[in-house]
Amino acid sequence: MASAQTSRFLTLLQREFREYRNSLFWTPVITALVLGVLMIGSVVLVNSVSIIGDTILEALMAEGGTGVNVTISLNEDTGEEVTVVEVTGIDETSDIPDGLESEVARIELLEDADREVQRVIIQNPEGGAYPLPEPPAPPSEYEVLIDEDGEEEQWNFSREWNFNPDPANGGGGETSHEDMDGRELNAMLGVIHGILILILLVTSANYLLGSLYDDRKDRSILFWRSMPVSEWEVVSSKFVIALIVAPLIYIAISLVLQLAYVVLMMVLVWRMDQDPSDVVLANIDFVALMLDPISGWVMTALLIAPTYAWLLCASALAKRSPFLMAITPFIALVIAEAVFFRSEYIEDAIQNHFPHVTEGSAVGFYLFGPDWTSLNLSSMAAGLIFAALALAVAVWLRRHRWELN
Repeated sequence: MASAQTSRFLTLLQREFREYRNSLFWTPVITALVLGVLMIGSVVLVNSVSIIGDTILEALMAEGGTGVNVTISLNEDTGEEVTVVEVTGIDETSDIPDGLESEVARIELLEDADREVQRVIIQNPEGGAYPLPEPPAPPSEYEVLIDEDGEEEQWNFSREWNFNPDPANGGGGETSHEDMDGRELNAMLGVIHGILILILLVTSANYLLGSLYDDRKDRSILFWRSMPVSEWEVVSSKFVIALIVAPLIYIAISLVLQLAYVVLMMVLVWRMDQDPSDVVLANIDFVALMLDPISGWVMTALLIAPTYAWLLCASALAKRSPFLMAITPFIALVIAEAVFFRSEYIEDAIQNHFPHVTEGSAVGFYLFGPDWTSLNLSSMAAGLIFAALALAVAVWLRRHRWELN
C-alpha cells in the first residue's frame, strides 16, 4: 500500500516537472548560459574595456599608504569611455604609487597658480601618450589628477560611475590578500547565486498561483478525478515541486555556474600576471561554497512554506485572478490593523515569511549562509501551522468546487 502511494506520488512529480519544465529547468539553464557568456566576455575583453585594466587590479591589491579613486565616465558628445584614476597621499618627489608601475603611465608635475597637482598620463594602445592641454586650460578627459590639498575636482562628464576602495581592505594600508580569512570571494559568488534564487522565487510563485487554477481552466481536473489519486496527493505534489524539487535544480545549476566563474577568475588573474592560487583559491571557502546554498534554502523553505501554501490556496480559490486573490486579503488586513489598532503585527508576520533583504533580517538570500541562532522558533512554528491549514483548505476547495472556468 505504501509502495503504491509512493509510486503514485513520484508519478505526479514527474508529470508536474514535464508540464512546467520551461520554468523549472530551462529558465535557470538559459540564465546560467547568459551569465556565463558575460563572464567569458569580461575575460576576453578585459584589456579592451579599460586602458589601465591591469594596473587597476594591482592598485586595489597593493600595499602602501595611498588612496585610489577610480572613475569611469562616458562623454555623450564623443561617445568615448574615459577611465580616471585619482591617487592621493603622495608628493612631487614620490615615484609612481605602488600598483601603478606600468609602461602605460608616467607622472608629470604641473605648476598651477593655486595649487600643485600631479598628472598621470595614460598612453593609448599604439604607444603614444594622449595629448593634454597645459594649464590654465581645463583638465582633459584623459588626465588623472592627484590633489594634495584635498580640493574636489569638477569633472565635466555627462555620466560617471565611481569606485572608491577602502584603503584598509585591499586598497592600501597593511592588509594584503595573505591576511584575508579565506572567504572574501564567497560573497561575490553569493551574488550570482542570489540572482538565480530571485528567478526561482518568481517562477515558483507564478507556478503555484497558476497550478490549481489552470487545472480548472483547461478542464484537466476532470482527468485527474478519473485517476486513482487523491486530491491531497495532487496538491502536496505541487507544493513539493515548488519547495524542494525546483530549488534543488536551481541550486545545482548555481553551483556549476559559480565553479565556472572561479575558473574564469583564475584565467583573468593569470592574464594579469598574478598567482591564481594566491589571489583566487586562497580567498574562497569551497566547503561553504557548496553547503551555504543548501543550508540557506533549508531555512528559507521553513520560513516561506506558509507563503507557498497560501499561493496554492489562492490558486484553488480564485475565479478570475489568483494573484489578486493572494494579495488582496492581506493588504486589507494590514490596512485595517493600522487604522483600528495602530499596530503592525500582521505586517511583521508577513515579512518574517516572505523573501526579503533588510538591514536587520533576510529570508531567501544569504551571502555567507543562514544564521540559525537568529531563527525565531515560535514564528517559524506558527508559519508551519498556517501552511498546513492553507494546504488543507486548498485540498478541500479542489475536492468540493465543481465549477470550471
